[in-house]
Amino acid sequence: MRVTITARPSPVGPRPPWPDLAVALVLTPLVVWAVLHVSWRATGFTAPDTAAVALTVMATMAVGWRRVAPLAALTVCTAAVVVATVLRYDITDALPFVVCGLLLSLADSRDLPVALPGLGVALGGFGIVVASRPPGLDRSNVGWTFGLLTVFWVAGRLVRSRRGSLVARAAAAEERAGFEAGRAALVVSQERLRIARELHDILSHTVSVIAVQATVGEHLASTDPGAAQRCLGVIGTSAREALDELRQLLSVLRDDGPDGGGPPDGTPGTAAGIDAVTRDGPEVTSAPAHTLADIEPLVARVRATGLVVRLRTEGTARSLSPAAEACGYRIIQEALTNVLRHAADATADVVITYQPDAVELVVTDDGPGPSTVPPHPGHGLTGMRERAALFGGTLVAAGRPAGGFQVRARIPAPSAE
Repeated sequence: MRVTITARPSPVGPRPPWPDLAVALVLTPLVVWAVLHVSWRATGFTAPDTAAVALTVMATMAVGWRRVAPLAALTVCTAAVVVATVLRYDITDALPFVVCGLLLSLADSRDLPVALPGLGVALGGFGIVVASRPPGLDRSNVGWTFGLLTVFWVAGRLVRSRRGSLVARAAAAEERAGFEAGRAALVVSQERLRIARELHDILSHTVSVIAVQATVGEHLASTDPGAAQRCLGVIGTSAREALDELRQLLSVLRDDGPDGGGPPDGTPGTAAGIDAVTRDGPEVTSAPAHTLADIEPLVARVRATGLVVRLRTEGTARSLSPAAEACGYRIIQEALTNVLRHAADATADVVITYQPDAVELVVTDDGPGPSTVPPHPGHGLTGMRERAALFGGTLVAAGRPAGGFQVRARIPAPSAE
């Protein structure tokens, strides 16, 4: 059995905050004492009685509701002052200032559509007071009273406007801080992705070369010791080159040196690397990067594994930006690594074509590779596409109908000069 209990709405209106109620409870006896001890005989007013005390209490207790119902509180206080004046009670100077305080609170806490009627209530109420011609009324009192009401209302509006301006500035500062934090997180994420790509390319290529050479060397160890020894030489050279590249890459990540100001060799740390990425474009790092001029040594190392590789350059070779050079080198390196993995007995063709506003890289093999790209390509193909996309370029990797596989990348890369 399910029992649902629904809370009934409280029949009591909004409760006043304790600080406001405390102020009203302290203010009320003080003003009542002032009304009871005023020199009413000398000024021609009626002697204060129970009605005068009740109207005074009503006017001052309205202060307790100045925040929960500011317009109603102002209206009640003004009405009490008007009735007391019409009945010829001397309300002293205290009650008009209570009205002014409620008017300021209303103008500060509410929008103009509510604050403006409050000004009308106060001015209209004191207009009735003036029309009733209480004893001692003169022109100076009239101008002083209406001017004071207007000044308090304007002061409330100015306070509200200033507070709104400060809130808007704080919100804008918070939004800027959030944007900067998001931008910093994006830069860090891009830097991590760049480092992951570099590590993948270095390790994937080197491990593939070592694996092929180790397999060949193992088969030739008993029949052709000289060839096996050459395989060991290729393994050693590849391993040393990989270690050098890893040292260069890891030096960028180090941000603590002997003196706390950076790595001991003076290479900028991670923060500098990130700044370089944001200032100079994608793939820029303080560590030395490979260029397209290093393709020939790369091809020589791959040939040492037994893979037949033909290299051809078309167009007029020129210097590109460091980032574009590094991107092109890594794409060709990864494409040749894939050939080593999946088509070690094939023949690979590497063609670098320099165009006026781009460089095109094509790596083709005639091995028994897949005729289509797998539905979930590995990190190699994904990394090559990401590298090309950083420059607004394209990369297409697809199997050939006659057999083999082709990687074609186009990198927009105007001359660095």
